[in-house]
Order: sequence, then structure tokens, then C-alpha cells
Amino acid sequence: MKLSTLCATAAVITLGTTANAQTSPMTEIADGVYHFFSMGYSSLVVIGDNGVLVTDPSFTPRAEELSAEIAKITDKPVTHVALSHEHFDHIGGTEVFNGAAIIMQENGLDILKLSPLMPMPMVTTSFDDTLMVDLGDQTVELHHLAVADGVATTVARVTDSNVVFSVDMYMPQELSPHEFKEDTNFVGSGVVLNTLVGWKPAYAINGHSNGNSVEALKENAEFLTELQAKVEARFQEAFASGNPSAPVELLFTIPDEIEMPEYSDWKNYDTAFPGYVRRMALSVFHGG
Repeated sequence: MKLSTLCATAAVITLGTTANAQTSPMTEIADGVYHFFSMGYSSLVVIGDNGVLVTDPSFTPRAEELSAEIAKITDKPVTHVALSHEHFDHIGGTEVFNGAAIIMQENGLDILKLSPLMPMPMVTTSFDDTLMVDLGDQTVELHHLAVADGVATTVARVTDSNVVFSVDMYMPQELSPHEFKEDTNFVGSGVVLNTLVGWKPAYAINGHSNGNSVEALKENAEFLTELQAKVEARFQEAFASGNPSAPVELLFTIPDEIEMPEYSDWKNYDTAFPGYVRRMALSVFHGG
């Protein structure tokens, strides 16, 4: 079995989603702005006078489907492929869009040198904090607001329609399995989500849902803000205790000490929430 096929199969198994779960994988949410959702993954598609920008092809079979769906709505070429971060399940399939600029935030470039297994994209354009992509009558802003899910976390904003796109930051009323959040900095995630909320978007696409609810974005921003406040309060108590070992010891006990029952009806709360507490504790106290 080809590696790209393995990736696609793993995505379907992990997320419990198939490409046939909806009538069409391509939904227009603003003029020339589309949400492509297939095989459990989302992409932003923006069609301008001068070409098309897409995000996160993910893996070759999905990228091929994405290319075919774009061809149904425009004859313009894909000129830009923007990668949301460095995680390998999001950055494959770029070879399908031959000739397009492949864009990644510069922190991710060193990660691309490390995998002995996964084929890496040939990044042609990198940036530090912000990159503006001019498609003619459409402008897409790419922002690195903070290290969050990965070190090259990038969000996209379509300027005129105020559509935002983020990946692996949240799910609607659901906590992702904590095993997938082991390298996430939740303080940074909170910065990202609260910044997106502050932009007052018309639509908010996330990386693994076929919805684009702004309310889901707001709820998750509030969740991380509240979780950080609770974790910080416990560390302040540990520092105030006078025991120099107390903050370090708290890292091992805090997952059992904090509860947020107001979110207990969110999917996976019972199994994933302690892991979220630990990751927030590490983000607050350990920096990682």
C-alpha cells in the first residue's frame, strides 16, 4: 500500500469520517471563498483574478480530489498552497499542484528535515509573522500569532469576506484525544483563538470539521481562557506555599485537581480533559 494511501486510511479511521459523508465536499461560504471538507480534513479555497490559493492538501489522494473539485468551479490554476503548520498529516499532497508556491511559516522548516518516513513538501516561500497573498481581487492574510499546535502555527484570513481558517486549534464542543495534543502549547492556542475572535469573523473554518461556526470558535477560546486561569491559580498557590518543590510536584497532581463540569457534555471530556489540564500546566510552568 502506498504511503499516501496509508495516510488517507489512517485519517478516516482516526476521525470516523469518510469522503462520502456529505453531498459535495466543496461549499461556497463567501464570494470566491470555499470550504473543502473531505476525508476528515478541511481546506480553505480562495479564487481570485490571478489564481487560486488552497490550504493543507493533507495527502495525495485528498489533494487529487481537491484539484478535481476546483476544476469544476474555475479554470484558474492553483498558484499558492499555504500550510497551516508542520504536522505531516496536513502537509502532504503538495506535488499535485505543480508550479504553485508552497508556503510555510519559517519555524517549520527544520522539522521537514527530520522524518525518516514521510515525504516532505518542497517549500518555496517562508515567512516570519505575516504574509499577504494577492490574488488580484482577493487578498489572503497568513499570520503566525503564536506557537500553538506545532511551532509553525499559521492562520489564514480572507480580507474582504473576513473568513478565518485555523487547524488543530479546536473542534465544536469536543476535546481531541489528548494523545494528539502532546506538543501543543495551550497558552499559545489561547492567544490564537482569542485573536481570531477579536477579528469578528463572518465564518470560522477549523481543520477537522465540516462546519464553520464562529460560535464554536468563541466557545473554545473561552474554554482555554478559563482553563489557563484555573491552572495559573493553582501554581500561584504552589509558589506561595514556601515549598520550593511544590510547583514541580503540582505538574504530576494537577490533572486530578481541576475540573470544569460546565464542559462535561463536550465529546471526550471524561477521557481527554485531564490531558488538557496537564498540557496547560506544562505550557504555563514549563514553556512546552
